[in-house]
Amino acid sequence: MAMTRIFNVGDQVTPLNKTMTQEAINLFEKSGGKTGPSQFTDEQTARDTLGTRGTVASGRMSLTFATELLRRYFGPQFYNRGGMVELRFLRPVRPGDTITFTGSVTGITKVTNGGRVAVEVTATNQKGDVTAVGTGACIVPSLCVPAEE
Repeated sequence: MAMTRIFNVGDQVTPLNKTMTQEAINLFEKSGGKTGPSQFTDEQTARDTLGTRGTVASGRMSLTFATELLRRYFGPQFYNRGGMVELRFLRPVRPGDTITFTGSVTGITKVTNGGRVAVEVTATNQKGDVTAVGTGACIVPSLCVPAEE
């Protein structure tokens, strides 16, 4: 018999660590169909466009990793059908940075046939700087949320 997981306010999401490399950034940008130099793939373009000393990772990469964090936490069977995430980007992520994505369940709202589990998401670099913050949520079956008291 399979175990049913119960989500509770205060639960911590297992952190997800990602080390940014220029190669990974280049592959990510290429996967979106973008060709040619950009602030993500070319140091001179980054200097000219952003005034930075080097390239930066696009916010879409952090969004992708936040999605991975929540998909792992809720499971693809739930998240792929009823999950979402929104991020606000606060600081640039650069090649060589290691970003840790964390989350905490902040609320559970009853909905038809289940519960909407809300999660606060934070991305922090190796220096302790918060690079992104946001929220995520997932609709899970009723048997995965605490019974009303």
